[in-house]
Amino acid sequence: MLSPVRAIMLLVFVAIPLLEIVLLIKVGQSIGFWWTVLIVVATAVVGTSLLHRQGLETLRRLMASTEAGSAPVQTLVEGALLLASGFLLLTPGLITDTFGFILLVPPLRSFLARHVVSKAIVVVRNGGWTQGPGPDEDEPRSGGPRGPRQGPRDDGDGIVIEGEYERLDERTVDPNRRRP
Repeated sequence: MLSPVRAIMLLVFVAIPLLEIVLLIKVGQSIGFWWTVLIVVATAVVGTSLLHRQGLETLRRLMASTEAGSAPVQTLVEGALLLASGFLLLTPGLITDTFGFILLVPPLRSFLARHVVSKAIVVVRNGGWTQGPGPDEDEPRSGGPRGPRQGPRDDGDGIVIEGEYERLDERTVDPNRRRP
């Protein structure tokens, strides 16, 4: 028996090509075979050109934010959306081309990237999972197999990162050792 996720993926991978074929046949009957082929080829060419231009702009923004020292998370997500757009535009069909062009609209792509980043940050902040109460506990335990999740905290004077360390004595390094 298929898991629900696999069943949905199978349905998507079967349904989308079938819908594309039906739509291409209907459009071909309406406007003619060669006009339909021209539309499919033209959307691929125009989409690839737009994708190239926007991809270079995204790369420029990625490099600028990296040089400025900020994390380019949203720009990376926008790059991934551009990659998906390119895949959709190069797949022959009118439905995939439509979704590919939708992902090429900068404000919409930026909105989707912000949404994805906000969901990802919630997952990172809540990285530990909640387990049921232990045998002698009333409160559920949080954290993974290594116990409660610990991370940076702000105690008012700045961020404090808790952890363990081991100080290596200077004598443990052989000063006469040669580097390869």
